[in-house]
Amino acid sequence: MRIAFVHTPMSTVPVPQRRQFWRNFDIQYHSTHPGLRHMRHAMWELPHWMHWLAGVLVWHGHTDLDVVDLYTAPGALDSGGELDEAVVRAMVGAHPADAYLFSPMTVNLHFAYQIADAVKQLRPQAKVIFGGVVATPLADRVARHPGVDFVVVERGETALPALIDALAQGRGVDGVGNLVHRLPDGRIARSGLRYPDLSAADIPPPKVDLFPPDAGQDIRYLRQVYALGCPYKCTFCTIQTIGQKPEYFSIDRVINEIRAYRERYGEHHNIYWGDETFTLHPERTLELLTALEDEGGIAYDCQTRLNCLGDDRVLNKLHDSGCRWVEIGLETGAQDSQNVHKHHMKLGSVEETLLRVRDAGLAACAFAVNGFPDQTPDQMRGSIEWICDLIDRDLLQASYLFGLVPYPGSAMFQHPERFGMELLHEDFALYHEELPPVYRTALASPDQVYEVFLDGLGMLAEAMGKRPYFGSLVGVGADERYGSFWADAHV
Repeated sequence: MRIAFVHTPMSTVPVPQRRQFWRNFDIQYHSTHPGLRHMRHAMWELPHWMHWLAGVLVWHGHTDLDVVDLYTAPGALDSGGELDEAVVRAMVGAHPADAYLFSPMTVNLHFAYQIADAVKQLRPQAKVIFGGVVATPLADRVARHPGVDFVVVERGETALPALIDALAQGRGVDGVGNLVHRLPDGRIARSGLRYPDLSAADIPPPKVDLFPPDAGQDIRYLRQVYALGCPYKCTFCTIQTIGQKPEYFSIDRVINEIRAYRERYGEHHNIYWGDETFTLHPERTLELLTALEDEGGIAYDCQTRLNCLGDDRVLNKLHDSGCRWVEIGLETGAQDSQNVHKHHMKLGSVEETLLRVRDAGLAACAFAVNGFPDQTPDQMRGSIEWICDLIDRDLLQASYLFGLVPYPGSAMFQHPERFGMELLHEDFALYHEELPPVYRTALASPDQVYEVFLDGLGMLAEAMGKRPYFGSLVGVGADERYGSFWADAHV
């Protein structure tokens, strides 16, 4: 049975204020990441879910695998940011398969539907299978789409091979767990069986060679995972679809995966740790950092929470083991909002913690989110000014800024009324961090929130438009070296 993974493209939104923002962000980032190369095509990273599930399928004997890479296909999106039907049909036609696997995000779910429809038109007998972070909370709705045959909900390491086995053997799917599908009469059937999540030790290794080696020219970094899951319950996050209790992979496995990915796609690539909270458990973190230090030659970035940076042993070992950039989810400078939305985040230690991070030789970058429903526009602006002040004082090297989106699977989407939000629609193509919010509150209209967001981009661009406090601009002439790397890809 031939199985094709579909890499669904992602639309970009032209926001003029982003050009200067990304240019200055890029200067800060490049200064700490010498040797970064421009991407041939902006894939940014290998689609980790594909390598992951491909490894699972190979483990179960399904080795005839293919990739329909519409993400980097030239012309897949037209000048208006819509899918080009001719390109989609040509790509699907060039990759015949018996089953096509999709794992879209919220904002490109409509693109995945369009591709699924093309599959059904060109290959009516092929099965279309959806799964992942948006298909799980919207399973019944996704299963109703005429181009979709099955939805695998939650984690798929057991359910997907069980479904593929049933299809390959011509059996019914009644005994397959974690499954939602449409019956011939149009009703939606949901499996009564839920498979327990596989422990990290039982998950097969990824299929590293799913893409050709030259795909390494299309990526910015290699994503790696040490732990699955996150114990925190932020109201805007969807990570709970993969578990609330972190499960750790063995260090030998992690190091071997890094070696294998770099050998295939380029030894020069940095690693980006996909763990939501990389430094959650200090002792486990130290074990991995010691192994990375012993391995040598691996530069990496990670993300974590402010309250998980309290151990100086970890901070010092991060630097010694190759970490150069720590991304911290600060989100907002309002403690009241933190209390509601961030789960155990206290801002009283921000400056002291960031100073210790800097003293350990680590560049810190914040995640900032605009539009929390319990804030007025002035309070939103105040949070951005707070982030700018931290940058001005060299406590942060840079900061992202995104608009708040109540994604399906988050508490905000499930119960918006609890947070004083009214969702305006469910046109998921507009659930985009660069677009006006899809909700209103008693404190701010969508237009007011978006105005603060656009102004905030300019404020942060100005704050980041200074000489980096970590890294070097040696050899940067007339600013051309950095000027378009992020801007061309994001705007």
